[in-house]
Amino acid sequence: MEIPLEIRVSLFLKEFKEIVTAGRGLDIVDRRENIKSLLELGFTKKHCVEEILSLSVENYHDGPKPDIDRPGMVWEFGKRIDGDEIYIKLKIAEVGTEKLAKCISFHKANSPLNFPLGRKK
Repeated sequence: MEIPLEIRVSLFLKEFKEIVTAGRGLDIVDRRENIKSLLELGFTKKHCVEEILSLSVENYHDGPKPDIDRPGMVWEFGKRIDGDEIYIKLKIAEVGTEKLAKCISFHKANSPLNFPLGRKK
């Protein structure tokens, strides 16, 4: 029997947040689009971490799906911040026995996001 999507999303977020808070912290990938959006929002890494730690099942957009660049799966979320819809792509990467919380994308959405599990306003 397949585990319901809502539970899988909840388990992913729980593990991801535990790695961020009790593990190595959050690695934000230095991509031009991420840096530009963080600057436009006036965000530091601390702000980005706070927003990611506040994600819930209702912010789920898509995934898990294969990472196109590296082994593993990515999960996609969205959040409205200062009037902009922000696209957030997260991944738990494994390096040896260590798990890393990676934020691959944190930028203004390029198209409207879908929230199949609902979204808190």
